[in-house]
Amino acid sequence: MGIKGLSSYIQAKCEKCLEDYKLRNSNIVIDGSNLLHYLYLACPKQNACFGGDYNIFCDYVREIFRLLKKCNINAIVIFDGGMDVEDRKQKTRLLRAKQKIVASIKVKPSNQHRMSVLPLLLKIAFLTVLKEFNIEIVQCQYEADGDLASLARGLKCPIVSNDSDFYVMDVVVIPLSLMELTGEVKCDDGFAIQCKIFYMANFLKFIGHEDASIFPLMGTLLGNDYADRRLFENIFSQIHLPKSKSLNDQHRKLQGLLEWLKGQTVDEAIDRILMFVKKIHHIEVEVAIRTSLNAYEDENNGQMNSVIDLREKVVTSLMKEGLPEWFCSLYAAADIPPWVLEVMLSHKMPYQSQVEAVGSSNSFSCCSDLLKAIALICWDSKIDCQLKTLWRKNSELVFKNLKISRLDFLVTLPGLSSVEAMKPQERQQLLFDIILDKNIGRILELPTKWQLVFATVVHWIRHSHCRVRSYHVDGLVVGLIYLSMVEPRIGRVRSLKRLENNANKAKDDSLVDYVNMAKNTFKFQEIPVRMLSHDINFDRDIVHVLAEFQATFYFAHTLNRVLDSGLPCASPSDFYWGTFIYNAVCLFKGYERLSLAEKLFSGTTSLLFKTFQQYTEIVYELAPSSLMDWVPHGPNKPKKRTKKSKGKSTAAEQVSSSSEEYSTVNDSDVELVGNRFKLLTFT
Repeated sequence: MGIKGLSSYIQAKCEKCLEDYKLRNSNIVIDGSNLLHYLYLACPKQNACFGGDYNIFCDYVREIFRLLKKCNINAIVIFDGGMDVEDRKQKTRLLRAKQKIVASIKVKPSNQHRMSVLPLLLKIAFLTVLKEFNIEIVQCQYEADGDLASLARGLKCPIVSNDSDFYVMDVVVIPLSLMELTGEVKCDDGFAIQCKIFYMANFLKFIGHEDASIFPLMGTLLGNDYADRRLFENIFSQIHLPKSKSLNDQHRKLQGLLEWLKGQTVDEAIDRILMFVKKIHHIEVEVAIRTSLNAYEDENNGQMNSVIDLREKVVTSLMKEGLPEWFCSLYAAADIPPWVLEVMLSHKMPYQSQVEAVGSSNSFSCCSDLLKAIALICWDSKIDCQLKTLWRKNSELVFKNLKISRLDFLVTLPGLSSVEAMKPQERQQLLFDIILDKNIGRILELPTKWQLVFATVVHWIRHSHCRVRSYHVDGLVVGLIYLSMVEPRIGRVRSLKRLENNANKAKDDSLVDYVNMAKNTFKFQEIPVRMLSHDINFDRDIVHVLAEFQATFYFAHTLNRVLDSGLPCASPSDFYWGTFIYNAVCLFKGYERLSLAEKLFSGTTSLLFKTFQQYTEIVYELAPSSLMDWVPHGPNKPKKRTKKSKGKSTAAEQVSSSSEEYSTVNDSDVELVGNRFKLLTFT
């Protein structure tokens, strides 16, 4: 949820509220969603504007978990679920979705360090690393705060998170941002991570309160995900606020509230609060307060003694909703994304975001058929239904009612209850039939881990709304070959000088080809210098077309999990390096494809070139002829800014006006969520 200003207030008073601590030889319960977001923002040398440098992120995550292992720290990672109790957070989710839209269409090389845009496949890649380290994982049905606190109490260990809600619960907290994850410190009995730790007793002593019973009310008045702080603005004009220049406005309100709430029970405080509110607003304000307090009470009760207990709780709760046990177990292990549960039980699809071009249709439009297939399988026996979804239309957040029917598919879609009886081969056949409309060509000749990836590529080409061309596919395949074949052989090369030294030392002919390819593509790893200062050289349309591929893979990967087909699939970190692929696409756009590939792979006789040819031929056999309908433009040249001619619409505006051509529903099924009044009535 988050209590606005509490984390920064406690950290500002860290000498009195926090203690120095050496973390080692211990269990820790980690807020998984918080950790994922924090590590992505902390990860160096990655570029958000190209859709995701998953390999760089995963390498960074591995360093963190090696550090935990070295200090004998047993990490347990708990993720939030897909359900929202009584839609308490609906308004907050909509507002965050609008913020994501703004970031996704505004981010570019010059401002990416200031904008938080999490790549679409980040959690899939993150989970792959956690499983490499055998980390215990649980995905909850609802928001995980309460389960995190219960497990931490049972195991008598700290919670690691930046979420300020844990400060008002009866738990020990280590702020994630105050952990020194750059390296370990030496101790008498091994190694430790230097950090700060929060004990409620120290905080109560500092603020002069006897217990923490009043804290949930304080969090409500300051504003959280369940209560709009605008409802309580009038209250702060009625209480004394400190005038210290060292405090910002939010910290002044917090400190003033702490003083004002001293010596009061929760009910007494609520009665006094209502005295400051007009009578006509009494019911609205009291309902908001009680709803928020109930949420805190739900989260601050109970104790669990093991991860097994928590996992069983999630599985049992889902089985009561009528879901099969095998599916519930997959969900609890985070093998199935949380939004699938929301689709199943609420017939709603939350907003998914990634870097896009504002003038192009939503990147998820090209794979809405896969979303429909997932929904129909999860809905079991239903033939026709509607799914309420959140989408981006230009720069606005809209919802669409997707009309879904089993009659729209060439294959017979089983219900979830029938999937368990199917053999693994039957499930895999069904998976490919759905993705490729029963025309799978030579996809099964590929290594098993690449079959789903290339089936996704074919679906993307066939259904794209942005005209995929061969240079998009070639750039993607070159990136895949580099990450899966070259980097495992020669390692991550961060300097051209070191790369040249490796080339001089290489005596094995096969290794020479790998080193030469790394040398030929070395510049693909970085943003062109001119692009950092001249945004006009950033081709957002290329990023958008590749975003369609990511969206297609995301739904195809989810479909594979829902069917539990047993088909192994490579992690995004094994084939998608956004910066590298973007630069490769730009280069292939300027030259004849095979001639350029021959230069990149140092000749037609190398294994790398033959692999490139094999993979692309399998794709092109299944692709429409329009894939090759373009003419190379020659070397890329720096673009110059030109003034817009008056009276003429820009290309983006022209595309925006026709973007509805790609809509899956009628205008009557699209509703804007563009102002605060609409947000208040959205259900």
